[in-house]
Amino acid sequence: MVQTRRRSTAAAAGGKKRPRSKLNVDLSGGHGGKYEDAVDNDDITPTLNDEELDSGEDDFDNDRMDDDSEEEDSEEEETVDEKRLRLARDYLSKMEAQQSSEEESESDDDGSTEDKVGKRIAKERLRKSGLLESYLADSVLEGVQTMRGKIAAKIGIEAASQAWMGGEAGDGASAESYAKSWIDEKYVTYHRGHDLTPTSVALSSDGHTAFSGAKDGSLAMWNVDEGRKISGILPAVKHSDGNQNNRNEREILAIATSDDDRYLAVGGRDNCVRIFDIRTLGKTTNSSPITTLAGHKKAVTSLAFRSRSLDLYSGSDDRCIRRYDLNAMTYVETLYGHQSPVVGMDCANKNRPVSIARDRTVRVWKVEDDSHLVFRPGGDVGSAECISAIQDGWFVTGHDDGRLSLWKEEKKRPVGNAVVAAHGHNGGKSGVTRSIMCCDAVGLSDVLATGSNDGYLRLWRVSTAEKGAGITPLDTVPIHGHINSIAMGPGGKFCVAAVGQEPRLGRWDRVPRAKNRFAIIQLNCDGEKED
Repeated sequence: MVQTRRRSTAAAAGGKKRPRSKLNVDLSGGHGGKYEDAVDNDDITPTLNDEELDSGEDDFDNDRMDDDSEEEDSEEEETVDEKRLRLARDYLSKMEAQQSSEEESESDDDGSTEDKVGKRIAKERLRKSGLLESYLADSVLEGVQTMRGKIAAKIGIEAASQAWMGGEAGDGASAESYAKSWIDEKYVTYHRGHDLTPTSVALSSDGHTAFSGAKDGSLAMWNVDEGRKISGILPAVKHSDGNQNNRNEREILAIATSDDDRYLAVGGRDNCVRIFDIRTLGKTTNSSPITTLAGHKKAVTSLAFRSRSLDLYSGSDDRCIRRYDLNAMTYVETLYGHQSPVVGMDCANKNRPVSIARDRTVRVWKVEDDSHLVFRPGGDVGSAECISAIQDGWFVTGHDDGRLSLWKEEKKRPVGNAVVAAHGHNGGKSGVTRSIMCCDAVGLSDVLATGSNDGYLRLWRVSTAEKGAGITPLDTVPIHGHINSIAMGPGGKFCVAAVGQEPRLGRWDRVPRAKNRFAIIQLNCDGEKED
């Protein structure tokens, strides 16, 4: 007992423990086991016949790794057809989520979800192919009539009805005062930016930015939403800058913008087409063109971009039409055929531009086939002054004798009955008919706007149906002066116009009391219907 106490006391005093012998069993296949002496510390765990126990977490991790590997294997095993099917389902689900409340209510009344998605796919296909039509005439008519009703309640029904629709009783002071009432209500706003008569306007695809050019050589950029001038891209050429001939050579006669809002093309009496980068305009002090395309021998009177492309066409007094590719900023080819100066051009989705000239012909150019179609109005119809493409194969022309005609590419004569004296007569019904100076239509729609010097911007309904195709009057908006150019905004909600004292290509029929202004005309469309 005494010895036992001494040993425990020594251990408690911090003495060292005696080394212990450890039995290691050799299981490598040798004959029997053998003893090996090893000196171990207390913190080393004996390994004789020890068995490791796996926890449940390790099993869970292994199972999860196995599941991930199985999922990766399943993804790798997905075939091409299965992938296409999965992507198609994802696309359909996204389209379903993008449906507006109005479309959903209409589709709920018409049919199931499958019908709704099918209609949406059909609309997307038609829109991409340039065949989707929108009907805006009713909303435009409702908006203009609402504005007229508010003005009539303010100035009196008799005064408003006297000038309504631009009747002969509306000439003179009554029409001018009626136009002023629209300005007071801010339905029509005029903005100063040019010294001489503005000749052309153009809009960006979203309708937020506009451009205008004038006879003084100035080129302006406008914010349509705020109604203010962003910057003067080109300054006006003054008399002190040179003689009168140099000033006339700087006249801007045509401008056009690409659908992707990248480039602005400007043409005039300098016989060149100048290209500006819209993305840098107004952001830097340098507003010089990125390139100048020469080649015309006379003034450039018309410009047109092909829809959804960078193909640019220019018409000139030299009777030629030149084609450019702005992807490479190069000239491509020249189209010959007109026997007189070209005064207007337009181009829809297909690569078939349409042009008009003083030779009283309308030509559709089959660029890919290297040929063109010739349309002649016939009879005593005057030469066309303006042209606008409604959609592929359909276009409208306005003539210097006041006729407004709708054309179809498959027919050599105008479709339906042409509108005679669309803007009335000078000096009463027995006077000379006023020429149609400009026209523009909302692409793939049924709304057309025309301008002249009768004091009214006139709106028309255009029908391209197989039965009943033609042009019918819609409504008017009072604009005092020469309307030299019109650009319709997206959805027909508004339009911009170049208004001045003189016509675009001359100095006759001057309106002395008119102002040289850039105009914004509200049409207040609430919506649109798609076919």
